[in-house]
Amino acid sequence: MAQSSEKDDRSLARDIGPYGAMSTVIGGTLGAGLFVTLGTASSTTGPSVILVVLLAGVIATAIAINYSWMSTIFPAAAGSYSYVSRTFNSRLPGFVVTWSKWLGYMAADASLAIGFGSYLQVFFPDLIAGRTGIALAGFGVLTVLFLVNLVGTRGYSIAQSAILGVLVLAILVLVLPGSLSIDTANYRPFFTGGSSGFLAAAAPLFYAYIGIAVAGQMGAEVKNPGRNLPLAMIGGTIILTLLYMWTAAVIYGVVGDYTVLANSARPLATAAETFLGTDATAIVAFGGLLATASSVNAVMAAAIKMPYSWSWDEIFPQRFSMVNERFGSPHWSLLTLYVVSSALTFYASGLNQVIVIATFSYLIAYFAVSVSLLYAQYARPDIVEQADFNPRSGLLVSGLVGAIGAFVLLTQAYQGTLTVYVPWVIIGLVVFGIYWYRGQQAGTDVESILDTLPGVPSAEYDPDIQETTADD
Repeated sequence: MAQSSEKDDRSLARDIGPYGAMSTVIGGTLGAGLFVTLGTASSTTGPSVILVVLLAGVIATAIAINYSWMSTIFPAAAGSYSYVSRTFNSRLPGFVVTWSKWLGYMAADASLAIGFGSYLQVFFPDLIAGRTGIALAGFGVLTVLFLVNLVGTRGYSIAQSAILGVLVLAILVLVLPGSLSIDTANYRPFFTGGSSGFLAAAAPLFYAYIGIAVAGQMGAEVKNPGRNLPLAMIGGTIILTLLYMWTAAVIYGVVGDYTVLANSARPLATAAETFLGTDATAIVAFGGLLATASSVNAVMAAAIKMPYSWSWDEIFPQRFSMVNERFGSPHWSLLTLYVVSSALTFYASGLNQVIVIATFSYLIAYFAVSVSLLYAQYARPDIVEQADFNPRSGLLVSGLVGAIGAFVLLTQAYQGTLTVYVPWVIIGLVVFGIYWYRGQQAGTDVESILDTLPGVPSAEYDPDIQETTADD
């Protein structure tokens, strides 16, 4: 179709292999979980946060299955947008869901940058002093990774894979000796806040899993997406859940007072100080630097695909789907994310605020994708038959678990977010309305747009183009 071929010069290259996709999920998530929220989430429930990790992991695995299934049908940039808009054959629901998630990504990058500054403070306590010093350090890592992402996904993939390898070693320095230093008395009392405290910890702790679908947002850049995306998202989520539970069992088993971890901006380094020497503690803190930097890198790479995809579908300024002639990266989208995340790093009132905003926005997307899967199972057999990944009866279970789990967590996560979220959605609806109206006036063929996939060349996805190429 003409609509497809006209956009080929704005498509993205499939430069990310299986290890790069897996490191995107694991390395892009560890910074949020192990090194930022695994301690703070225990404030309402105490050591039972270990079981909260498991509960959140079950929901996260279901969501990863849902994303994996959708990603093999629509291996596009900004997966969430493509999954919802193409399933319901409308740009509006996909836009609303991902407009929210874009805010979540920007908030996530800011909170992770703050976490990076907190770990860097371990090495330079005099230089990085107070909130301003931490924010400046966070701004520094955002700037470096802005440049990394500017040069395209190949450089991103190499950096992400290298960071993950070193990061795993840093984590093992803590958990291996820590497993031999656990005092089970430190687990008592296990439930400090009862059932309400346990449930209250689930929403902030789910932030530890926010990177499970990042690879899906980069679906247009992953090689052999029918195989590598499910492998990265499902396999990565299971590995993360096991690693989180092991680490949580260690840090709450070696620290006598869980509130010390709940009040720490760098809980793993705090735990390491109780039983490891100075050098080992420094290694763990270095792991925190790597983990938060890795997460910033992955979130940044995923977040820039959303404005890119809206622009591709002609509901956002066209410059956002332009790619750099030299590096092939959507530079306008990247620059916008960098500026907003940097501002949030300096002006957010605290780590908890940005974590809550990010978690709420992510959960909306997870709920929407799970509902889209269930809808497709019953109303879109044409979509179902295109899936390269099919867990059969398990797909209905994962869809229900993902939708119900995300909804329950939303009932906890909305608190403190609506004052930011509602105005943000109103702004988004105005933006969508303006570009929708302009498209109506210009006679835009929306059906033709929805027959393409953001970031994917026409020869790869459009059946009409494929048939023409085959005939030639």
